[in-house]
Amino acid sequence: MHLKVRYSARMTAATNAQGEQVGVGVRRRRQQRGWTLDVAAGRLGVSRRLLAQLEGGQANPSLSTLLSIAAGFDISLVELLAGGDKPSISVQPDNASAPVLWAGPYGGEARLLVGSDPLELWHWSLAPGDERTSDAHRPNAREALYVTAGAVTLCIGSDDPVVIKRNQSALFRADEPHSYRNDGKTSATFVLAVHEPSGGVP
Repeated sequence: MHLKVRYSARMTAATNAQGEQVGVGVRRRRQQRGWTLDVAAGRLGVSRRLLAQLEGGQANPSLSTLLSIAAGFDISLVELLAGGDKPSISVQPDNASAPVLWAGPYGGEARLLVGSDPLELWHWSLAPGDERTSDAHRPNAREALYVTAGAVTLCIGSDDPVVIKRNQSALFRADEPHSYRNDGKTSATFVLAVHEPSGGVP
């Protein structure tokens, strides 16, 4: 039996500075729209208390919370996490130090390596039994994955599951519910590219 786990890991201490940066951006976007904390909390799908803590740099939000806030502003996760001017080239000098934004119950994890709206590049690992589920992304969103070890079972909407094995790739629509899981007995790893167009106010 597989335990379905949505994004639920908290940002680690290594990303506390990023959490403060996110809070500044959230406050800026809320004020640009003229939203009170109560109005913003309703539109972003979070509690007023959590929103106030986030804007004050005192919250350690889960990835599901970050995704909900990004959706409420109609921006991508990358836009929400970004700060300052976007360089012409973004380099992640050490992928192992990239923020872990999801952790599975059996030891899997997901790291956001680099991104610039509307594109994100992730590194995922799934321990045996791990499963990550996702709600539908924005219209016309696409994801592409390349399995580097083990095998990943990919489920899109009501379609039959498809097993993607080591050194195989897949491209699929991400604007409907989807999930990745590891049905094998060894760990699976894959690189994931997410393209999610947004039309929000920056």
